[in-house]
Amino acid sequence: MTRIILLLILSAGAFAADPADGIREASAGWREAAIKQDKGGLDRWLADDLVYAHSNGLTQNKAEYIAYVTKGPAHYETFQESDTKITIYGIAAVLTGFEDVKPSKGESYRVRRLEVYVQHNGRWQMAAHQSARVRQP
Repeated sequence: MTRIILLLILSAGAFAADPADGIREASAGWREAAIKQDKGGLDRWLADDLVYAHSNGLTQNKAEYIAYVTKGPAHYETFQESDTKITIYGIAAVLTGFEDVKPSKGESYRVRRLEVYVQHNGRWQMAAHQSARVRQP
């Protein structure tokens, strides 16, 4: 009887978890790694076949993006996301929303973002990113 109760308790916990939590973790993970200029963190959260399209039109693969963030001109202080929506399609997910970006140099700006995540070896990774600057009224 104790085994059955324990099994029910463990099963309830598994069903209570939000499936989108893994995507939220991956999204927060790559942004935190970008802020810290952490190559290992970026490598962990970005898929090997990443296509990253910046709001200025620059498009990069994973190696180019990591070099751009860790050694290049891109240094970020904060990313503040809002209106985030996540839709899961099996082993793929789409994240949309807004993000207020504060670079270490220059003016802050707002982007509309679209990110695609894939599940690889039990972990979600960003496979595609596209953002467009939002015009301020």
